[in-house]
Amino acid sequence: MNEYAGPVPDVNDSLTAPFWEATRENRLVVQRCSSCGYLRWPPGPACNECLAPGGEWTELSPVGSLYSYAEYHLAFNPAFKDEIPYVVGLVELDQGPRMYGLMRSQPSTADIGRKVGAVFESVTNEVTLVRWELM
Repeated sequence: MNEYAGPVPDVNDSLTAPFWEATRENRLVVQRCSSCGYLRWPPGPACNECLAPGGEWTELSPVGSLYSYAEYHLAFNPAFKDEIPYVVGLVELDQGPRMYGLMRSQPSTADIGRKVGAVFESVTNEVTLVRWELM
């Protein structure tokens, strides 16, 4: 594992801890509403659709389609200055929710709609980040 200088999430945050635990096991999870079944990302204390509190963590396939992307030429966080330019993709998972993440392959506009797969990158002993690459 290389020395990672970027920002890391709080893996002990009660709202997101199950997500970070799953990523350490190379699994992708989102919340599913216990009342209406709506799959939601990012996680929240209540369902976006029916406002029911809580939710269950549900494993999803780590595959989706590239919905959109942006290429950054300015590091908004100094930790990313050596990665310029970098690409952030908006991925629509096969089961529906959308997630943002750094791309590990260079997309073009022709790649919109193309399949992408999650890449689980362990950056510390506690943190594994989800990146995306074209399939």
